Amino acid sequence: MAAFALISLHALAAEATLEIVAGPQRLTFTQSQLLSRRDIRTISIAESEYKRRFTRFKAIPIENLFQGVAIPDLGVVQCNGTDGFSANLEKTRLFSTDPHASKAFLAIEDPKSPWPHLRGKSVSAGPFYLVWQNPQVSAIGSEEWPYQIASFAILSDPRSAFPNVYPAADAAPNVQNGFKSFLKNCFACHRMNGNGAAAIGPDLNIPMNPTEYFEPKALASLIRDPASVRTWPRRAMRGFSEAAIPDAELSNLIAYLKHMSTRKDNP
Repeated sequence: MAAFALISLHALAAEATLEIVAGPQRLTFTQSQLLSRRDIRTISIAESEYKRRFTRFKAIPIENLFQGVAIPDLGVVQCNGTDGFSANLEKTRLFSTDPHASKAFLAIEDPKSPWPHLRGKSVSAGPFYLVWQNPQVSAIGSEEWPYQIASFAILSDPRSAFPNVYPAADAAPNVQNGFKSFLKNCFACHRMNGNGAAAIGPDLNIPMNPTEYFEPKALASLIRDPASVRTWPRRAMRGFSEAAIPDAELSNLIAYLKHMSTRKDNP
């Protein structure tokens, strides 16, 4: 009986919850609730953080999880992790109905059958992990695979929520395109002018913008392979290959950062 009680207490302690917040609307799910849903299925994903080490996940189509949740036309889905990662995901990509597009799922870790630890870490990607089938079809970036998810929040008007990350309205096209790359690849870990919810990397404009202390070639090298430029304890930043950010896009991203160095605003 004592052993059974200890097992029961351990299972209770391991039970994690996931929140979806959309204005006054708030939904909460436990692992056991999600694992017992009728729409859960086992899928094979080869492109996750685990690569070929672990490929089988119990998962729910992400659009099923958001049924009944009001998302405005201009809204985005902010995915917040327990590690400080905060990705803003385009709803058109997340909930795409195109049969030829990449498809998103919420993978749920079963406490009775825990996932392996992430490489180089003492934790798994669980308890909740956003994974994609056929990610190459829609060019899903590495920052669109958030793991250790704690909550989703609907941002009805991103511009009002993060006004200080936007370039000037008359900024050059390469700057505007660089801004899109920043949102997709950088904003999940870094803030800009104090705006954002990420808490992994430093603010990229306050007090100094990286273009103010890196030569363009060195900054490009840092983005491609951080360890080739400098190393630091608990470095979390991974490099972005040319497949993830093509050279032309990287040039646009640096142009956006340089542009923002003239638009410092610390709210």
